[in-house]
Amino acid sequence: MADLKDKVVLVTGTSNGIGAATAQLFLSHGAKVAALDIVDASDSSSSSSDLLNIKCDVSSEESVTAAIKQVLDKWATIDIVCNVAGVMDQFERTGDVSNEMWNRVLNINLHGPFNVMRAAIKYFLTKEAEQKGRIVNVGSLASVKGGTAGVAYTTSKHALLGLSRSTAWMYAKEGIQTNVLLPGGVATEILKNSRAVPDKVGLDTVMPTMATQCGNCDPIDAANAIVFLATAVGLNGSELRIDKGWSVA
Repeated sequence: MADLKDKVVLVTGTSNGIGAATAQLFLSHGAKVAALDIVDASDSSSSSSDLLNIKCDVSSEESVTAAIKQVLDKWATIDIVCNVAGVMDQFERTGDVSNEMWNRVLNINLHGPFNVMRAAIKYFLTKEAEQKGRIVNVGSLASVKGGTAGVAYTTSKHALLGLSRSTAWMYAKEGIQTNVLLPGGVATEILKNSRAVPDKVGLDTVMPTMATQCGNCDPIDAANAIVFLATAVGLNGSELRIDKGWSVA
């Protein structure tokens, strides 16, 4: 693993689950971490010399711009961006999903990473170093499969994969690397935090696929994979599945 001492890492969705585990793991490796979440910083661990908690709504361009400015004001640089924040839908099919659910999921799961990436890339391109920045986006097996969630979540994660692939290619010669983690089941509280009440018809439809899982991974497993994708030399456009073999069934 590359030396992370004094590297500045921005992580979204840090109040719990994969985001929290990722922030803590980077800190344990000596990095400075900007932890962005819509949950107020006073509800999470206190900021310190190596940890900057920022309340941020990633679906808002203005909120993201302000957060990036805070990070640069404190540490003058950003080296790694990890887009972890996300919400689940209610497993609705296309004919049943509401505008409210569709817009909420797309705004957070797709527009959120886009807002963060666009703001970070504008900064990355000002750096004189050959290696300007690294991005890790957390997709899902729903990025490549159609039977693991509802239409809103599946669409958001498919689109995030396309966004990541385009970014990896378009900036490959400019020192910006973009990689994607594709987790299967992970033991988080995404359903609870998303306030999702599963649609019975949609849930019953995906259950045969869900039943082929070999168990959930732990958030730290996903965090370890994110740190690998963010630091391994030469990785760009990589898509790493962490699902205990679910996707090969």
